[in-house]
Amino acid sequence: MTDKDFHKIQEWVNMGGGIIPHSSNAIEMLEQSHKGEILSFIEVTNRDVKFHRCYFALINFIYGYMPGQFKKKVPEKHFYMFLKHLRKEYKIIFTFQDGSSAVEYDSIAFGKMSQKSFENYIREQLPWIYENVLGAYFEGDILDGIIETIETEFEKFLSKL
Repeated sequence: MTDKDFHKIQEWVNMGGGIIPHSSNAIEMLEQSHKGEILSFIEVTNRDVKFHRCYFALINFIYGYMPGQFKKKVPEKHFYMFLKHLRKEYKIIFTFQDGSSAVEYDSIAFGKMSQKSFENYIREQLPWIYENVLGAYFEGDILDGIIETIETEFEKFLSKL
């Protein structure tokens, strides 16, 4: 599920013979539909939503440590894609004559992850972020302190899953 898809999630409640909208997105969709219209849904697991929220909370927490000059170049809403691009988590789908490329970014399949694989995924990413992103702006005791704080926050995020 992409970040964009996550914000489109609709929650419905099974009333034992029908469903009723339970979130503002679901209410809005219902208001825009016509009586008798068939609506199709894609199942999203609770795990998918929890892992997604945890991951983006952590990424946004890390972004908070980025210096002002970085934040002027990369807005918070694009930090996730910035990280994907730096890590080369994409496939080149077309190369233009000028040498530039059109890319398709890899999706993180949170819904297919177990708790352990989710934790491993994050633990594999964090050292890279520390070295290649934060390490470009901070060093020594300052960087160590930031890393320690991020690790502590990550444990807090995990305890809420």
